[in-house]
Amino acid sequence: MQEISRQEERNGRIGDPWALRVRWHAASDDVVDGGDRPPPQSGDLPGFYRRLRTGRLVIIGRAGAGKTVLAHRLILECFDHPGDVLRVPVLFSLGGWDPSRTGLHDWLADRLVGDHAFLQGAEAIGTTLAGALLESGRILPVLDGFDEIQHHHRDAAISELSRFDGPLILTTRPDEYAAAADATRPLSRAAAVELDDLSLDDVQRYLQAVSGKTRTAQWDAVFSHVRTRPDDVVSRNLAAALSTPLLVMLARTIYSDTPHGNPTDLLDAGRFRTRDALEEHLFSAYLTALYDPRRTVRSGAGKARWTDHQARRWLGHLAGHLARLDTQDLTWWRLDATLRRRTRVLVTGLVAMLAGGIVGVLSYVAAVRLSGAPVGGSQVREGLLEMGTGLVAGLAAGLLNERRTGRNPERLRLGPSRHPVPARPRAWRGIGAELVIGLSAALLFSLASWLIWGFAHTDFSNPSAGRFVRAFAPWLDATGPLSYVAAGLVLGFLVGISYAVVNAVVYVFSGSNDRSSAVSPWDLLSTDRAVTLFRVGMVGCGVFLVNFVLVGRQYGDFASEAFVRQGLLYGLLYGSFAALTRLVLSAWGGWLLFARVWLPLRGRLPWRPKLFLDDAYDRGVLRQSGAVYQFRHVRLRDHLAGPAVPDDTPVGVGAVLRRSFDNEGRGMTAADTELP
Repeated sequence: MQEISRQEERNGRIGDPWALRVRWHAASDDVVDGGDRPPPQSGDLPGFYRRLRTGRLVIIGRAGAGKTVLAHRLILECFDHPGDVLRVPVLFSLGGWDPSRTGLHDWLADRLVGDHAFLQGAEAIGTTLAGALLESGRILPVLDGFDEIQHHHRDAAISELSRFDGPLILTTRPDEYAAAADATRPLSRAAAVELDDLSLDDVQRYLQAVSGKTRTAQWDAVFSHVRTRPDDVVSRNLAAALSTPLLVMLARTIYSDTPHGNPTDLLDAGRFRTRDALEEHLFSAYLTALYDPRRTVRSGAGKARWTDHQARRWLGHLAGHLARLDTQDLTWWRLDATLRRRTRVLVTGLVAMLAGGIVGVLSYVAAVRLSGAPVGGSQVREGLLEMGTGLVAGLAAGLLNERRTGRNPERLRLGPSRHPVPARPRAWRGIGAELVIGLSAALLFSLASWLIWGFAHTDFSNPSAGRFVRAFAPWLDATGPLSYVAAGLVLGFLVGISYAVVNAVVYVFSGSNDRSSAVSPWDLLSTDRAVTLFRVGMVGCGVFLVNFVLVGRQYGDFASEAFVRQGLLYGLLYGSFAALTRLVLSAWGGWLLFARVWLPLRGRLPWRPKLFLDDAYDRGVLRQSGAVYQFRHVRLRDHLAGPAVPDDTPVGVGAVLRRSFDNEGRGMTAADTELP
């Protein structure tokens, strides 16, 4: 948390010698309920907070007033001056909290576990380490963005916040907080301060201090115009825009940190007739300045050069997705949610169909070749039939992912751990869930595999299905079409049980992550990849070995040509399908399929999305909140999102072409739109 706040301090230019001074005053009595009264004049806010008896503070400010940056400043001050009671300040973004479903204490504990996996370990009293820290008052929640909670949940949220007994810091916009306070009551026992608008003198002094001689003279002309012609439309718009730290930071980046900007352009009355037009220009020019090829970036991500056009298109796709969901959290495991549900299911099915054909051909050819028999065209034809199996497997996995509201990444670490494994009820729930998921997917693709093979041999007279059934259930003597159905059911149960067994092994031989630092988005990706590969490998090997031994024995003695050929065929074929389905059901599998393949193919993301997101973070477009990224400000997100097309809008070929022509002026092509 401390390192993230340091990064935000650098991006917000808090540590500059000429840092903007954000003044504040005591909030009105309408939004205060029993807290300490702040002094009437601005002062040292961190010092005032340290003197609060209750440790409960509400920071109120309009959009762009610097609430989040100030919250990070308070976090750093808490680390530098821990006080008598050691409390670790942790920032939580409130946008994803639904107080009607989850109480504040439980939600905070879940978020702590999500961002600090080692806190999942169980205490002797039966709660997690995260819950124990909250109960003992060792965590100082810094709750950012009360206004980002869904409006119909804010009344319940403020009541839940009041019931929370410990210290906390809450940031919010004034109108949203006042409405919730009027409907219920203000946050109990909390002091409240409101951030002031920046004065024109402070803004001019700051922008000239960080500029060279030429820019200083240009800024002097701009502010002279605003002062001498205060009733001019341009002057009113500019004075209003530069009253918040956010837009002042944009102006500094555009006109003081780059060599080619001229701040007198802001006086163009023809271009900036309204304040909105001026602010949209500042956001647009800010992005252009950030992606200037001459700009250096701190990390190695700067070696990958993205043009301004590319960055706007990719960031716009992500911003539009977040705006439709009305959230700030950008997670790598939910990038597939930028597509429609039917698209996700169909893409999963089509990719699995291609993989099924490849797996089928390779399995037939390898089994025949390794047994010493000659390879012919029949093996290729038989293998291509498995494309149908792959299609059904992919569609089944895609539908299952939608039914369980997407994939969630693994947070367990394979290998011995100093911390206890998750509580037993949670482990049993995980094993049961894997059994249900495995059975659901495996039964469908197993039945499809055998029935497709049966229809290819029109009379269902081939005895292979009966032999397969007898390998696992010798007492079951099925013939004809019934034997093919029975074979599909038997294989489905085998794969489903293997999922549950492997999940049990994962819980037994793993523990919560030992890292005491916050989990970054890519730490979580690495963990999920390791656990997923372990699961996939174990499932594939288990199904392969069972089929190789039991089915091979139905065709001949051990090590005979028929034993090896048929055992390898069934083992490779069904082991591969079991592993493929398990991969598609994982968060890392979704990342590979959509973020690394499908979205780049459609021009929605670059081919190296991780590098691009890291680069956007280093440039200051994104910020990090625990294990997720967020746009630096919701207004920047909304600027990039632009006019949105509702998800349920029918889009046909004609509409795609019209939109491609309409969007040509802003650098978009037909690849930016989606066919249903």
